Amino acid sequence: MNMSTPTGTERSYGAQSAGASKTPAQKNSFRRKMRYRFDNTLARGPIVLIGWLLVAAAILSIPFWLYLELDPDGVGGGENTKPAPENLFNSFWAVLGKGGFSQLTWEGRSFSILITIASLVTGGAMFAFITANTSKKLTELKRGKGPVVESGHVMILGWGPQVYSILQQLDVANENNPGTAVILAPTPQETMVDEIKNRVGKLKHTKVITRSVEPSNPKILADMSVASAKSIIVLGTKGTPGSVTGVLSALSNLAPDSKTTVIADVNDTSAANALMQSGQGRVVTVESQELIAQVTAHACRQPGLAAIYLDLLDFEGNEMYYQPAGEAAGKMFGEALLAYQNASLIGIRRADGAVWLYPPMNTVISNDDYVIAIAEDDDRIIWSNPRPDLDSYGPQTALFAAPKTPPSQTLVIGWNSMAKKVLREIGDYATPGSAALVMAQAARVTSDELKDLSTANMQVITKAYDGSFNELAAVLPGSQFDQVIIFGYRGKTAPADADAQTLLSLLAVNTLKQWGAFGYGRARIIAEILDSNNVELARVVAVEDLVVSDRLTSLMMTQLSQSPHLSPIFQQLFGPGGVYLSAKPINYYVASGEVSYAELVAAGRARGEVIIGYRDNEAGTGLTAGIHLNPSKDARFMAKPTDQAIVIGPME
Repeated sequence: MNMSTPTGTERSYGAQSAGASKTPAQKNSFRRKMRYRFDNTLARGPIVLIGWLLVAAAILSIPFWLYLELDPDGVGGGENTKPAPENLFNSFWAVLGKGGFSQLTWEGRSFSILITIASLVTGGAMFAFITANTSKKLTELKRGKGPVVESGHVMILGWGPQVYSILQQLDVANENNPGTAVILAPTPQETMVDEIKNRVGKLKHTKVITRSVEPSNPKILADMSVASAKSIIVLGTKGTPGSVTGVLSALSNLAPDSKTTVIADVNDTSAANALMQSGQGRVVTVESQELIAQVTAHACRQPGLAAIYLDLLDFEGNEMYYQPAGEAAGKMFGEALLAYQNASLIGIRRADGAVWLYPPMNTVISNDDYVIAIAEDDDRIIWSNPRPDLDSYGPQTALFAAPKTPPSQTLVIGWNSMAKKVLREIGDYATPGSAALVMAQAARVTSDELKDLSTANMQVITKAYDGSFNELAAVLPGSQFDQVIIFGYRGKTAPADADAQTLLSLLAVNTLKQWGAFGYGRARIIAEILDSNNVELARVVAVEDLVVSDRLTSLMMTQLSQSPHLSPIFQQLFGPGGVYLSAKPINYYVASGEVSYAELVAAGRARGEVIIGYRDNEAGTGLTAGIHLNPSKDARFMAKPTDQAIVIGPME
């Protein structure tokens, strides 16, 4: 996965030659704001319409009231001489067709005729006009065709399963400061509204506005307050071409000095690099397929890691922050690890912007550095005191001294474009002599896609598979698979169909597992679910690890929409390289029994690693059950052999 927020000199992107709009985004003038508010009130229904009709009647009654006030004798020979408030009400009531004036004189009769004509002609015409225009405007608004006048909002271009998780996380992020999310997609507005209502429910802190428009059209975006957005999320539901046009459409409406950040899902490295280089630091790209492949591969190597990634990325609980070095300046990184009581230090950012996660423990923090920490809030990153009493605290097992695991046997069911990347990474770190069997449906996967899968450490065999229970049952009895990985047929069928096939495979594998089909040991089951709405269904069959594709991508993009400066951290944590988030046996660090969290951190420091939490694998069955990120350094817990330390460091 490649992400960056590059900077560069101002340049022209050839916007005019590419057919981009020459018209800048419209300014939100007072008249335009009032029209926007008026349109939105009309969309609320007939009650508001009646209110506007009453306002119109009140305005029409003013000339008649003035006549009554200026005529000292009153209408009808003095019979209608009354106080000003009563004259005003009588005029208003008459315009509504519910009142009248004395007709004993020709003046009164003439006055009554005029007010009747005003009531019938003017009122009728106004009613017809408002009714016709209201009907038209209601139709347009129901179809999601109206403009948007907002500021400081998050704009989402495109529609897909990621939208639901993005909205849920934005609502958590907006808890202390309610905000707005604007969704622009070529999807019927009624569909979007109904899906959000059914899948997300009522949001407490986020107002959602939907518009059924083509977001890749810069002229349309110019009328949607794109220039005043806090950030713009471009979904990759239309592939790389759709993401590229969405980014360029947004950029064409942003001023060169705009602070708006565009976060785009672009699954093509060359296209992503081109957008970042031409975006003048305003474009951050996320290669979602690479992200999912990395997380899946890591989850295959280490049980429970997929859930830890989800817990780290969401807005509930702890988040990542930059903080000026302050009192940490002049101290070594290893000293500072234990000096923040309620924050977990994970790295430093140099004055030139370079991010360094888990640097060597003897790295000196400079005055102009920033520390990078995980905390509940930035005001919790408070320097207390180093813990010299733990300087000699060592681990139970030195780094890279853990016994090597035996060769693994992996069964892969299903296939998609990411599966090859996953198998390659598993093979690169596998013990020599490992093997994998890939069973994929010939109707969905070509033979060319299954070529050259073996690595130096792992031999891969492929087998055509029709998806039936009987064929799977014929393969598994007597087998010694250590893990079963189930991939959805992403891109080869609709997400709902892909998840349905995955769930059927999960059910079959789980049933055969209960029948003892895997021989000795306990085979782990890892599955990829494309739609987070199907997570609960997958849990029914006791899957050990779930890689929820749309949720992973949405969490990453939502985090970047709120804090684009986190991009270099995510690039190191989730991209290829020497920095890994791992879940390692806790007995590598401390002995079983009661320990303090500070002792666990000190043991990791002695191994050159950064500990950010631990997981109690006996705490429950939920996807993120038992995960304790960034507990207080003084917190004590019972370390058990089944527990895991959550570590940032090298891969063992």
